[in-house]
Amino acid sequence: MLPLHIVFEALDQCQISVAGLIVALLTSQQYENHYYVADLFACSREILDAFSQHPASRHQFAPHLFRIAENTYLQELRCLASEDSGWHFKASNTSTKQLEDFNLKKMARDMEDSAPEWWSLLGVLLGDRGTRESGGQKDEGGDRSIAPEEDGNVDSYWDAVDEIDLEGLINELTGEQCPQPSVENKYTRCRAGIRMMKKTIVTSILMHGSNQKANALQSLLGLFLQSTHTPYKVIDTLAHLGISISTDTINAAIEALSMESQNSLQRVGQSLLALYAYDNFDVDLKSYVPTAETSNESLKHLTSGLLFPLVHGITLDDLKCSRELWEKSALNPQADNPHTPHKYAWWDLLKSPLHPESLGLDSKLSRRDRFNSWMFLHDLCTYGPDYFHQFKSFIPKPKCIEQIPLVKTPIFVARAMDVNNSTVSGNIQAVTDLLTQGGIGDPAVMSGEARDCNNDSPDISEYVILIHGDLGTGERLQAAQLRRSIESTSWNRLQHVVFIPGLFHLKMACADVLWHCFVQPLAAREDKTSLMQDIAQLRPKETGIYTTKPGFRRMHQLIGHAGICRQLDCWRVHAETKGRFGDLEAFALSKPTLDDLKKMADEIACTHVARNQLQWMRREQQKKRDLQFENALLLNKYFLLYEELLYAMNHGDIGRTETCTVSWILILKATGARFATISS
Repeated sequence: MLPLHIVFEALDQCQISVAGLIVALLTSQQYENHYYVADLFACSREILDAFSQHPASRHQFAPHLFRIAENTYLQELRCLASEDSGWHFKASNTSTKQLEDFNLKKMARDMEDSAPEWWSLLGVLLGDRGTRESGGQKDEGGDRSIAPEEDGNVDSYWDAVDEIDLEGLINELTGEQCPQPSVENKYTRCRAGIRMMKKTIVTSILMHGSNQKANALQSLLGLFLQSTHTPYKVIDTLAHLGISISTDTINAAIEALSMESQNSLQRVGQSLLALYAYDNFDVDLKSYVPTAETSNESLKHLTSGLLFPLVHGITLDDLKCSRELWEKSALNPQADNPHTPHKYAWWDLLKSPLHPESLGLDSKLSRRDRFNSWMFLHDLCTYGPDYFHQFKSFIPKPKCIEQIPLVKTPIFVARAMDVNNSTVSGNIQAVTDLLTQGGIGDPAVMSGEARDCNNDSPDISEYVILIHGDLGTGERLQAAQLRRSIESTSWNRLQHVVFIPGLFHLKMACADVLWHCFVQPLAAREDKTSLMQDIAQLRPKETGIYTTKPGFRRMHQLIGHAGICRQLDCWRVHAETKGRFGDLEAFALSKPTLDDLKKMADEIACTHVARNQLQWMRREQQKKRDLQFENALLLNKYFLLYEELLYAMNHGDIGRTETCTVSWILILKATGARFATISS
């Protein structure tokens, strides 16, 4: 037993209590660095534990301690809910920048930095303290922290989590990027991410309760619910729970976003450095109470539109050619024949290529042959035996002909239009409406009364507007310009409209042409080496679909997969011819070098792809011809031409895209494809 009576007598003589002594030590600046003050702080945890274990603590010490904790948490939450924290979301001034800059990870980090004690308390309540401080064993109270999956149904629990598709969000929250995580690591990251989301949501609800303007997360969730057509009753219920904003606030935010979008459209459109794109979409407006007037009119044909700013150094002078184009246009009834440009035939494109090439001194391969050789080598080192995989990173990519720089292009969404663009008049109305949204109108009208209203609409009579759409759009715009060619003003005859066909539609047309050449004809399916035999091996359950209307996606996949198989088979045949190897595995055992493979790839590109030698093969006597081999050469040529077009488009090689397009125009024209008419 400590001789505390000596201490008590000393305190009595000094006429000071124990509490007074401690308060004096902690509050007086004279004893700020005193040994006993430092000892008090060093042993503060033991002192507080002794207070909490004292029988009288329940009525005196514990309530006071709780009030201190409450004030600490309340002060931190008030700090988070203040305007200085940056989490106020004003619905009436909502902008797209606010939506784009919102980051859940940043919000969670700010909450943790600004309210560390509150964040730590939420972690304890959500079972995070045991994992953090004791490696998932036991917390300070002696109870083991039970993980969510320890209820004996681990697979079903995490399968349900996987269905939510939170992988990217969890990686963002936890700051981890693991391409192929283990099952245990995956569960750990999922638990950490879900806990962080829960802590963020709970804190946001309390922030909103403390300050109604601290509603950043609620605003984002409300706009998301509105975009997914969530019923208003559900949104209002969540708003009362503090998880979302009310429907009135959502409508105010949408109105602000619409005004900002309208201003952005006019700013981009009135610069005249914009490309317009539009397409149709259908909406089925089902009515719960059918009426006689609308019983058969639930399907609405609408039109959506986009605006793209023109980049890559395009200026207004580049687009100031409307009058010159009209003077030389074949649609101009008053055009002088001497000034009408010469119409080039397909052989002119071949005689005077857009991008002339010169053969190297050490190679007799053309530019297309070199790409085919690269494709053969790439597929062998990617999909061939494992030995060849080591060379994949050492294969240089094909040399670009004319590559455009990579630029991030912003997209501005136009208001949906109640226009059916399946007709010529509908396309005229769609173009006019889009230009109006872009702040562009008829120069004759704008020069009158509209000018008195300080209208900023530019005069486009000297400029052209680039319009992008599908093939049907191009045909109808050409028909509209033909019908209106007799109009007196440039606006009425759509002189400013220049249609730009899309490269994606070219890719779709090319895939469709390959189907017409190698799948649709009945005679093309009889050969044992035909593409239909490949379909039977690769897609045995979809042969009927491929013979009718496979669609672009299936044909695109078939061209890629069947092309790889055929190119590997070309390697097998060539290796067997050169070195009497039975298959590619036996060829790999010989351990050829990369230089050997490059040389063989050049030879394969010359012997297993249709070139000029196909003409001489077809001139041979019928009994000397190998029709299967000739068809295989032609199929390889068309498949590789399709792959070259895809490669050029994906890598921004506009020069290679143009050279491929010239070849495809001839094929498209021969098969009667619509894209050939638009391209010409």
